[in-house]
Amino acid sequence: MAKVLIVEDERDLSELIMDEVESMGHEVYVANNGEEALHFCATRKLDLILSDINMPKLNGYQFRRELTNKHPHLAKLPFIFVSAYSEESDIADGLITGADHYVTKPIDFDALRGLITDVT
Repeated sequence: MAKVLIVEDERDLSELIMDEVESMGHEVYVANNGEEALHFCATRKLDLILSDINMPKLNGYQFRRELTNKHPHLAKLPFIFVSAYSEESDIADGLITGADHYVTKPIDFDALRGLITDVT
């Protein structure tokens, strides 16, 4: 069982993702923005992060950079962006920022489950 952090500011979507990940047998935590997620990462051991990009306070790109800068030991923690930004340049930016994978919204949950299985 992996410990998965979902970083998503849309409550309905975070609950939907949480239900899917929990149905895989994983323990799930939720943060509403990158700032909350940074605090969470500093206080809990995690196995995977699923993060939106467009969020208040710290967006997903800022969160990923801050995570790496403030907690270098977490730089290798598997990280998947889950975003409505679906242009090739958006996906490239996400991967350049340090994400391992990038899933576009609306979410293909079969694909997401496959990625989660691969990295946990």
